[in-house]
Amino acid sequence: MNDWMCPDLKWDDNYVPDRGKVYSKADLEKMEKFHRYLDVDGDGIPWRTMPGVHPKGAYFTRGSGHTQYGAYTEDSAEYQIVLDRLTRKFATAKRLVPKAVIEQDPNIDIAVVAYGSSDGAVREALDILGSHGLKANYLRLRSFPFGEDVEKFLEDHKLLFVIEQNRDAQMRSLITLETRVPKEKLRSLLHYSGLPISSEFIVKGVLAEVTPKSRKAEVKGVA
Repeated sequence: MNDWMCPDLKWDDNYVPDRGKVYSKADLEKMEKFHRYLDVDGDGIPWRTMPGVHPKGAYFTRGSGHTQYGAYTEDSAEYQIVLDRLTRKFATAKRLVPKAVIEQDPNIDIAVVAYGSSDGAVREALDILGSHGLKANYLRLRSFPFGEDVEKFLEDHKLLFVIEQNRDAQMRSLITLETRVPKEKLRSLLHYSGLPISSEFIVKGVLAEVTPKSRKAEVKGVA
């Protein structure tokens, strides 16, 4: 059971979501034909339509191979054009997704990498470790694909603890696949008991790697 505290939700009746590249009724009326997968801006992200706005905004989608115009195809060149667009879309996404939260002292070469609901436990663990002379920087991932700031942070450190609440080290695997960071620098701390992760679990895991046994007992609650 997770009974962690969180701030009250504050509803804003005036909030208008940014829906991205969506054609309006006026836009569609000016077009001869709408193509759902056509990359008109060169960033890999095609424009889309909202249902019911205009008859020209309707389109047919199929799960098998299609051209950039949405038509069925078994032509290799046409199919490759669509996949190349997806590559551009992925590169564009790196600039648009939420930035990571980075807390870094350039004189420290140890860091903790985490994401999601582990943030509170990680911050508490960093405070505990810091009070006993073991300082570590912090990278809180908030999105994927990773931006250049994430890769630079990872490269700046000699030892990186990746905190995850799953059995299979999924984030560590993503980091290994998507960055140039040597996997030897990465240490997984995996919590998958079904209960929320605790600061004690993180502190114990870090100490097991970076301090001798005689030093671990000095940290309160981590004997």
